[in-house]
Amino acid sequence: MDRWLGAGATLVAASLAIPGARKAPDGADSLFEWAVAEATQGLPGARRVHVTTDFLGPFELWCTSEDAAAVKRRCVAVEAATPAARLVDLDVYSPEGTPVDRASLDLPARRCLCCDEPARDCIRAGRHALADVVASALRLLADLRG
Repeated sequence: MDRWLGAGATLVAASLAIPGARKAPDGADSLFEWAVAEATQGLPGARRVHVTTDFLGPFELWCTSEDAAAVKRRCVAVEAATPAARLVDLDVYSPEGTPVDRASLDLPARRCLCCDEPARDCIRAGRHALADVVASALRLLADLRG
């Protein structure tokens, strides 16, 4: 990814944020494919520049000439489109290589998988047992599969 940062294009890094050791439970691949299709649908001329799967799961990197703030807003909408999309992580970087985060666009922080508090706060405070967080994520995937 470093090769593409600051190269003059907006970058979208797509991955899944599935807690626990198992990074590819049932439904994860379908969720990822859906998220990438949704995120790139409104990005004419976007091109995939890197694809891999590692111990953290699937990862794709896309570049586009679209405005980074607009791309981030689109990505946040995808991350909120369905309950299971909470497990999708779409990071956006400006053409200069700077991360475009929710706070910079005055957007609310991601919610915890177990409660309505900001996820970052729950993680830092250790409010929930890992087993509970993993169970919440697996329920979201199970609900997606119907």
